[in-house]
Amino acid sequence: MITEKVFKNIILTLLALMVTGVAIAIANESGNSVEEDLSFSLIETISVIIGLGYLISLFMLYKFKPIGKKLFVSTFVLNIVIILFEPIDYSYYTPVISAIENLLYVVDGIILATLYFTSIKEKFD
Repeated sequence: MITEKVFKNIILTLLALMVTGVAIAIANESGNSVEEDLSFSLIETISVIIGLGYLISLFMLYKFKPIGKKLFVSTFVLNIVIILFEPIDYSYYTPVISAIENLLYVVDGIILATLYFTSIKEKFD
């Protein structure tokens, strides 16, 4: 049985993985100072908005707000849809970044399973 403390630790683990992934990606890019256009495409702008909604949903899940469950699921699904349309340059992917990204997907799945198949779901009804 997953308690509230375990659920909160899962969310904190997800946030720690996100921060680690961003830090490693920035460290990898800092050595490549290339003059390039820094404007955002429409898909990238939408991705940033969905990302902010995702972070807000994690905060609400941490505080056990019922809207957090709905927001988390909707941003999760929208993120999957955006991934299908976003052109990705895999040249900057290192095995470490790829592993952290895969761990993020696993933790997202753990949170979804916890929200729908454990006693925690009663906190969000």
